[in-house]
Amino acid sequence: MVDNADVYHDTYSPDAVLIFPKLGRIARDAAVAAIRQENADGRAWDEVRFDEVRSEWLSQNEIALLTYLATARWNYESRPSRTLCATVYARRGGSWRVVFHQQTEVASGPRREAAEQ
Repeated sequence: MVDNADVYHDTYSPDAVLIFPKLGRIARDAAVAAIRQENADGRAWDEVRFDEVRSEWLSQNEIALLTYLATARWNYESRPSRTLCATVYARRGGSWRVVFHQQTEVASGPRREAAEQ
């Protein structure tokens, strides 16, 4: 089985820009190292669900944007978190590579519901 770190390493462009809450901007290799450490420490996603999935071409057949709402829970947490995600894929050398990924935490409670009305 391929672990998550290998998937990130193999599908993300070496120069990808990744932006995470509380971490800020990090490089692909830093993200891969962090995933390897999480795996070594026994931390893993126990539940993951994707909703509100949308895709659109930014450049026909060359650059695509995927947005979605991820609801996920780590194996050591009792409650899931919700995160808005945006990922940009670019065709490079005949393969699709992630060139940009950003996650934004979603506030729980009435604020999000009020903003959607």
